[in-house]
Amino acid sequence: MRALIYLAAAVAAPLLSLPTSLAAQNTPSSPPSGRGSAGLHLQVTEPRGDFGRNTDNGFGLGGYVLGALDGNGIVNLRGDFSFVTYANTRRRIPLAGTGGLIQLDLRTSSNIVSVVGGPQLLGPSGRFTPYATALGGFSVFWTESTVEGSQNTNTPFASTTNSSDAVWAYGGAVGAYLRVTNGRRPVRLDVGARYLRHDDVRYLTDDRVREAFQSNRPAIPARGRADFVTYYAGVNIIAF
Repeated sequence: MRALIYLAAAVAAPLLSLPTSLAAQNTPSSPPSGRGSAGLHLQVTEPRGDFGRNTDNGFGLGGYVLGALDGNGIVNLRGDFSFVTYANTRRRIPLAGTGGLIQLDLRTSSNIVSVVGGPQLLGPSGRFTPYATALGGFSVFWTESTVEGSQNTNTPFASTTNSSDAVWAYGGAVGAYLRVTNGRRPVRLDVGARYLRHDDVRYLTDDRVREAFQSNRPAIPARGRADFVTYYAGVNIIAF
């Protein structure tokens, strides 16, 4: 949380000078974010609280669309989608009845999909443009196990969803755009951090999956609050 607070402070400082900057630029026909843009980024999640004590960092991809709500493109509406995997294991098991001659791969992955949206406020425009966003929506936590041949490159022939839960998500994000190209459709680097809170969710951990495998019984999910910070970096392209 400390890193997020520091980043928020860095973004908030230039936002305080927003009225002066707007008065100076006064170019409603050329808003700093365009009328609409889209972004794609790589991301790393850092779990917090009980979720952090039970799980490790997650890795994945995210994307978003951004639409201006005013003539200057300062107030925007943002919609976010992200996918991360916070646990991924593989175990070699023999196919029953083959005397160990046929080996299979048992893969188990734990994932989170989040779909959130909300207003985004842009700071002073230019090569460097900070932003802050309030977000709300939902997340789906699920763990799935699949079985495939140890040298199989095709689709797994068996799979089971071990745990699944959909819950409300809310939080916010801070970040900044760094313009790298101009022209009809400018391209900007996009870096930032997003915090999402989930008050009551069921999810599986590596330890519980391992216990279920060793005892040959269904995995028992953990349950509780699950918060995490997502650090992301990618590109934003102004579409129109």
